Amino acid sequence: MNSNDIVIKTAKGVAEVEARSKRLPQRLRTILIMMDGTLTAGKLQEIAAKMGVPPDFLDSLQAEGLIETGSAAPASVAAATVAAPPVADRFRAAQKFMNDTVVDALGMRAFMFTLKLERCFTCEELNGLMDAYVKAIAKGSGEEIAAVLKLRAQELIG
Repeated sequence: MNSNDIVIKTAKGVAEVEARSKRLPQRLRTILIMMDGTLTAGKLQEIAAKMGVPPDFLDSLQAEGLIETGSAAPASVAAATVAAPPVADRFRAAQKFMNDTVVDALGMRAFMFTLKLERCFTCEELNGLMDAYVKAIAKGSGEEIAAVLKLRAQELIG
């Protein structure tokens, strides 16, 4: 897989995030959640290394049919396209990401945090929950993963 390839979840990958039928290891599942069509294979490799995910994770997920790749757009086109997604889209993506990752880390113990997330209606309100989010992820998955997921949540919020 080329490091410039954009990695996205297949329909099977989306179903796996929802159903947990393959019983993926938690760190591998967390990185699968992060694959939203905006990160390259190279960036995902960097993130995975920080999280302690095995280096062959992309090949494993692709062999399972959970992900697929496509070539990244030229930088100028990508910058123009990605530069300013609508605030509502950024908010929904960040809220979903935070919810999915905290539930992945804590399971049912994430219930109170997810209620707080549901009461957020702006990116600023999501930022206000960032410390609680990091604390919850660290509790369930460790400080290293919490740091990586915090950065991704902040990128999504904008």
